[in-house]
Amino acid sequence: MSAVDCMNAERLRILIVEDFPDTADFLAKWVELAGHSARICHTGVDALKVAPEYRPDIILLDIGLPDMHGWDVARLLREDPSLSQTRIVAVTAYKTEEDRLRSEKLGIDVHLGKPVLQSDIAKILAKRT
Repeated sequence: MSAVDCMNAERLRILIVEDFPDTADFLAKWVELAGHSARICHTGVDALKVAPEYRPDIILLDIGLPDMHGWDVARLLREDPSLSQTRIVAVTAYKTEEDRLRSEKLGIDVHLGKPVLQSDIAKILAKRT
């Protein structure tokens, strides 16, 4: 699915939680090319502050953040009733089967290993995994 195909879908709010600015900007460009809006947080603490106010449809969440594990961020986000419908997608270098199972246990909907492909993100944005 191309970015143009995604533009026909509903406009989604995407929160990108990624500590590397270049990676975060790259993901945001993919999201915006597909016709959606993106906000970026570089730490877990910032994500926990921004998410309830922004009310993202999807959170692209790095697991290896500098201030706290993305798994802790996911667990805390899942405790917030206002984010119960938000899809959380791990976008991470943590890609063993054990990592995937831990993500699943903590309420992460999809676990993508880095490097991700634009087609992987397009499927997520189209609500297909």
